[in-house]
Parts: sequence; structure tokens; C-alpha cells
Amino acid sequence: MKWAIEVQKTSLDQRNLADLLKGLGFDLIQENEYPALSSPTIDACATAADAFEIAKDVRAAFKGPANIDREFSLGSVIDYSTSPPRRHAFLEGAPCVMTHTCGTATITISPPKGLTSDELAKWHEEHNERQYQAALERQRALLEPAFLDPKAAKAIELLCLENPSGETLYKVYELAEGHPSYRSAFHAEIGIDKEQFNRFKDAVHNPAVSGDWARHAYHQKLNTNDPMSRAEAEQFVRWVADRWLQAIRRRK
Repeated sequence: MKWAIEVQKTSLDQRNLADLLKGLGFDLIQENEYPALSSPTIDACATAADAFEIAKDVRAAFKGPANIDREFSLGSVIDYSTSPPRRHAFLEGAPCVMTHTCGTATITISPPKGLTSDELAKWHEEHNERQYQAALERQRALLEPAFLDPKAAKAIELLCLENPSGETLYKVYELAEGHPSYRSAFHAEIGIDKEQFNRFKDAVHNPAVSGDWARHAYHQKLNTNDPMSRAEAEQFVRWVADRWLQAIRRRK
């Protein structure tokens, strides 16, 4: 290991932080006062400043639209190629970070009746682990795409807006698609059929269907006899975005 960057502050416990960083390709080490992150990519950096730039991308993913850890902050870059190790501190202006909260439903599950004390303890241990792994997966499903692709970070930000307009929903779709020239391949990858997409377009584009909520001001001929409702259009975009974000994670 040549470089490591301190994580000076975090709201996450060490296991959760380590698991999330591992999903991004980084290791969490604890050799000094603060935990620190490192990776082969960081070790390949020529300077401390280069290493810090990579760590800043990690920080942006944690503090940004994925809303994993608003308190995540970086400390010094430690140079382990010298003996003793040298510390490089970087002075930054206070960043302005937009954060959004996306709600998640919770379900309370009670243990089966009639368990012995040992069985009950084991049940709670296994239940807590299942809950942790489920929560970890929800975090990773947003954090990893946000770190890997700036378009994914923007889409997550838009999806967390309250009462998104037709323009906002179509913008999320465009971020996922990339460009109309990729449409056929994108639809095949995600599993979108022509009728489904036409119903969506009528809802988000045409004020004849959705009034001022639509992204266009002019009426036009409908593409289908069964346009989506506003609620259906939002549900459709969230489904598309979810499959697209999963595809980004698979490609890492």
C-alpha cells in the first residue's frame, strides 16, 4: 500500500462503511486514529493530490443524491512509501451538496412462538443479519451507480423530487437511454415494448392527456388509445431506472 486517505467523519458504523467501500472497489483500513480507504487504483497515483481526487469522487457518491452518509468527510492523504509515513493535508472550500430523501417502507417481523431462549437468541441474530444485508443492498443499489456514472447520480437526484413533472420523468428516461439512436438496443436490454413506450410518451408529452403537467404545450395526435396516467408514467420511469441502475452495477 502506497496511499491511504483518512475518513475523518462518518455516520456509518465500521462494518457498514467497509462493506459499502468494498462494493466500490476500496478497502477500509484502521491503522491510525481514523479509518482510511485505499485501493489499487489509489496506489497507482503518482501524487497525493491525485489520490485525494479519487477519494473526493467517493465522498461525492456518499454525500450526494444517493444520500448514504451526509457526514462523510475526508482527512489527510497518508504516504506509506516513506518511513515514517508522511501526511498530506488538503484545504478545500466548503462544498454545497444537494441531498434528497427517498422513503423506504419497513416491515416488522416477530419471532415464532414457542422458541426456547437459545432458539430465540439465534432467531434474533439471524433476523438482524438478514435486515442488515437487506439494508446494505438498498444502499449499494444507489451508491454504486452514483459512483460509477454521473448520469445515474443525476437520475437518482431527480427521482427523489416530490411530485415530478412530465418533463422531469422524461429527463430520467433520457438519462437512462443515453441518446435516441440507442433506443432499440436500450428497449431490448430493459424489456420495454413499443406499445408501453407509446403510452408513456403520450402521458409525459401531450397536454391533451395530462394538461400543464406535460412537457409540451402543444396538442398532438396520440400514439395509442390508452395513454398512461401520471401515476403510471412515474411508476414506469422508476421501473426503467431501477433496471438501468442494476445494469450499471453489473457492468462494473
